[in-house]
Amino acid sequence: MRITILFMRTIASLALAALAVPFLWSTVSGDYYMTVTGVSMRPTYELGDVLVVQQAQGDELQTVGAPVIVSFIPGERTDQYVHRVHEITPEGAILKGDGNEIVDPAPVTQEQVLGSPRIVLQGNVATLFRLSELWAVRLIVGAFFLIALFIPSRPRGRRTAETGETNQPRGTERTGERAAAQPEDAQPDRVPVGASHG
Repeated sequence: MRITILFMRTIASLALAALAVPFLWSTVSGDYYMTVTGVSMRPTYELGDVLVVQQAQGDELQTVGAPVIVSFIPGERTDQYVHRVHEITPEGAILKGDGNEIVDPAPVTQEQVLGSPRIVLQGNVATLFRLSELWAVRLIVGAFFLIALFIPSRPRGRRTAETGETNQPRGTERTGERAAAQPEDAQPDRVPVGASHG
């Protein structure tokens, strides 16, 4: 039982740490996370992949072939997408999705750049990350951790190795452990049967 409880506590602690890592990384590095919701960058990025996006440095549109995250409205992440720099022009950069046959219709400027992919999470890792972003999952993990934390790891009523005492309530000793019987000399005097009185 004790091993099971320790195992539960370990799993709950690891789950909490896993939930905290993305937040801590974002706080320290300034990166943010973007889920791929289209197929225009196949096979480089698949639907459901999660991109770790580093902040724009100001030169993302200067390298042909570099993937960039841009937005139609500067600074807005609600309409962001990731494409690759296809051509550099005086008006800006022409982008193109790896899975598209034609280039994007209009050039983008540096003001529209939100950043560039630092890392891509794919497959089961991306799925677990997306699940960890759900508040329901966070609440379940937190509740599981609290339950595992407060479950006693040592059963009650057993003799402890350190003190040799038990947790058995007082007054519940076995009858065989009661005080010894009175000594024989404490028994009352009895007159033998048939004896005459002087």
